Amino acid sequence: MRTKRSRGRRLRLTILNDSPHVIRLLCKWFQQHGHHCATAMVSEMPLAHVEVEQFISKHMPDVVVYDVPMPYDSSWDLLDVIRATPSLQAQPFVVTTRNKRKLEQVVGRTSAIEIAGQPEDLRRLLKAVEAAGTSAPAE
Repeated sequence: MRTKRSRGRRLRLTILNDSPHVIRLLCKWFQQHGHHCATAMVSEMPLAHVEVEQFISKHMPDVVVYDVPMPYDSSWDLLDVIRATPSLQAQPFVVTTRNKRKLEQVVGRTSAIEIAGQPEDLRRLLKAVEAAGTSAPAE
């Protein structure tokens, strides 16, 4: 497989998503651009806020790519709890969703990136992740 190198350094990413298909797609996309991925499904974590913190701490990513699935209100609340965890407050997050319009109807305006399976969605996500990764400390 031919690797497309990103302009910046190789990033360590943690992808948190509840779709195995989307996890595979995103991980392959980021790997093609020279980045390393650790992945997990939040729905399989009974104590999500604790287990997500432990997973992130174990993998020490430069950026967390976190998907907000339906139901949007409780998923957004979980994201708020995770980001408020003292050990994760400086952690860069890039938030994704499958339906930004519906998410924003529930939680208000967000910077979430909609992933609807279009190539432009992936390019926009890569750009956001690499921008977030530039603020992360070098290896």
